[in-house]
Amino acid sequence: MFKMSGAGWNSMPMELLEQIFDRIPPKNKGRCSQVCRQWNGAFKSPRSWRSFTFKDGVFVRRKYTQHSGWQYHIDHLRLRSLITKTTEQWRTFTVEPVTNLFNLYEFFRILANYCQHYEKFTKNIRPLGKVQTFNFKWHLHVGDAETGGFIADKDVGTGGQMLISLKNVIQYLHGLKSLTLEDLQLTPQEATDFLLTLLEKFQEKLTYLSLLNATLIPEPLLQVGCFLKLKTLLVSPQMLCADTLSAIACLEQLENFSIVQDEKSSQSPDICRDAWNMFIRQNMGRTRVWLILRGKPQESLIIQPGAPVHGIRMENSAGQLTMELAEQIANYYSETLHVFVQTGLERMKRGKKMEERVDSALVEIVSRCSLLNRVACRERLSYGTAVILSVYAARNGFELFLRKNALLKKLCWCRLDMETHGILFNWLRNMARTEEILLETIRLHTNMSISVFDDKTYRVLKL
Repeated sequence: MFKMSGAGWNSMPMELLEQIFDRIPPKNKGRCSQVCRQWNGAFKSPRSWRSFTFKDGVFVRRKYTQHSGWQYHIDHLRLRSLITKTTEQWRTFTVEPVTNLFNLYEFFRILANYCQHYEKFTKNIRPLGKVQTFNFKWHLHVGDAETGGFIADKDVGTGGQMLISLKNVIQYLHGLKSLTLEDLQLTPQEATDFLLTLLEKFQEKLTYLSLLNATLIPEPLLQVGCFLKLKTLLVSPQMLCADTLSAIACLEQLENFSIVQDEKSSQSPDICRDAWNMFIRQNMGRTRVWLILRGKPQESLIIQPGAPVHGIRMENSAGQLTMELAEQIANYYSETLHVFVQTGLERMKRGKKMEERVDSALVEIVSRCSLLNRVACRERLSYGTAVILSVYAARNGFELFLRKNALLKKLCWCRLDMETHGILFNWLRNMARTEEILLETIRLHTNMSISVFDDKTYRVLKL
């Protein structure tokens, strides 16, 4: 609890209060503003409204209808009051996945009408003109229970009136620099038209673009390579082809290009080696290429042969590192790979036997990829493997991050294996004898004060 000598919560610095208010939902902001004058002043401060998130339950009231009983509908009076008083302070505008589509549509409609009115009848007032970051995440799954068995389980996209309302809001984001659109699930024609609309307004404005699963079916979209000022680009693999890759390679300011794979892009094919060779020639080393695995993919990481992959990330996903995948990574990216990290905690635990774990696969990567500067593993491995990883960290100079709860008190390596890696077997056995000796050995080899973390700390590490 926050405590100051001779003072209490009502004497917290205004800068700290503004940061706290900026992170709590609007409903809680109103309640907190009634605590004292100091908190009421923070509530009214423009800095307390720099971030706004719309989600289910925001500015709704219960209403009874004969056909569906009690339902939560948008409270138009409170919503108009919010929009009128706070939109000019918004810098980050986020829309999270919702289940009540009518409320989302009404929110977009009221917001667009408000912006249209002020921009039409006034010269200098642009309610959403200072928004720099817009995040729109859509995930609507329809199952048998919702349709009475008439429609099989399927994902529903953002087409029709919902897409029109989204376009109407985006056209008033005049200062937009960062745009995230996830799981729009449009038809190919709708996706093309929508991207052309974005290009018309933001071709030379956007510096960050994350466009994931824009179409229901695999469809290359050339337009993603036409935003000239991009520094960071994230796309799904099913949106790429040789022409799209060529357009992306020509972006002169692009620093990071990430191919993000999740459960909706598991059937996407890789891009041919010739296309990646063309990318390398056109790009001339300006851009770092990342392969990212998220969610619960049905297949393993899609390897792009010939790609100059700088890093591989498994972000809070159910994906696991297998020996087959490790050999592909080492074969294709041994001369380019700098980062291999697994974030979050392990979702699918494997067996405790050596052949069922990640030990051999991870050692295969660190022993063959000499340019690595960061390695993080969330999966279970033995004490002996942890020591081997620390030895390679000392040889190649990379940072090592491991989970303490994932370390098994086992050796699991033979003398012949150690001869291959140039490590004395007796020394390895002694260093893997106890936890204290292991942690000290890792600390000496990595020159890091902490390399082995508890689950709570590892989950929030920014790797």
